Amino acid sequence: MENIFDLLTESDLTPDLKILLDVCGMETVKLILKNLNGLNIYVPGIAHLDTLVLKYIRKYSDKTTKQLAFELGVSETYLKKLEKKYKSFSKNNS
Repeated sequence: MENIFDLLTESDLTPDLKILLDVCGMETVKLILKNLNGLNIYVPGIAHLDTLVLKYIRKYSDKTTKQLAFELGVSETYLKKLEKKYKSFSKNNS
C-alpha cells in the first residue's frame, strides 16, 4: 500500500508549508506532516532566545554593542536590557 505522503507535491502545500519546503526540503515537510500533524508551532525570533544571545555576546565580547545588534538583527537597547537583566547570570556563569 502506498504511503499518502508519497503523493505529496508542492501544489498540495499551504503557504506556511511552502515556506518550510523552501527552507527545509520536501522530506522534512513530510516528516513534520506525519509526526506533528495538526500541531501549531510558533517559531520565536532571536530576541526571545535570551540564553543563545548571551552565549553569542560572550563569544564575541570584543565587538561593540552596535556591531552585535546589527549581526543579531536586534536593537542596541534590547542588548543593554538583556545584559542588565542577566547581570548576575554572567557573573555566576563566567
